[in-house]
Amino acid sequence: MERERTSLFARHALALVGGAALVGTTLLGPDALAGGSAPPDIRVIEVKGSDTPKVVAKAVIDQPPEKVWQVVSECASYKKRMPRIEASRLVKQEGNKHTCEVTIAMPFPLSNLTAVTEAVHEVSDQGMSRRWKLLRGDYKFNQGSWEVKPHDGGKKSLVVYTVHAEPNTALPGWIREAAQKKAIPELFERVGEEASKLK
Repeated sequence: MERERTSLFARHALALVGGAALVGTTLLGPDALAGGSAPPDIRVIEVKGSDTPKVVAKAVIDQPPEKVWQVVSECASYKKRMPRIEASRLVKQEGNKHTCEVTIAMPFPLSNLTAVTEAVHEVSDQGMSRRWKLLRGDYKFNQGSWEVKPHDGGKKSLVVYTVHAEPNTALPGWIREAAQKKAIPELFERVGEEASKLK
């Protein structure tokens, strides 16, 4: 169990499955995010056939969905828009399929984690989604999604971030604690901040 939990930092930082049973663990307190957005509700969900749970985070961001979507869908800009990203680039795009290479900056003395993923983008009046799967990299598996839907008449965005991933190398317990307390709240806060900069 401890080995499973120590991988949470990497899963949360990315910039994600069926057959899951909700554990119902909310990991965050009531502190508000910058800009008045609600703090993310974070749940750990057991996945049938996997020792590693997936993580689902949901929050309302005080920015319209078009701006939030621009932040989470453009992987080439993750380095400047997302926290803890050492490098990011769009490898290729074919229709609505985007192949991206993203490197997560890990604290010393751990090595950075790189993944090449293929993401499928879907855009409609009801909302937008970006669902990715691992092609290759420093992970046993890495899949997830960003979902962005209009909220409050389109003035705000309901954002759901899902990730189910495990790096090849086990991570120490103190990183797990940092992930639970900081990584996902920081991610949502940064997405809101970057969306507010867009015109």
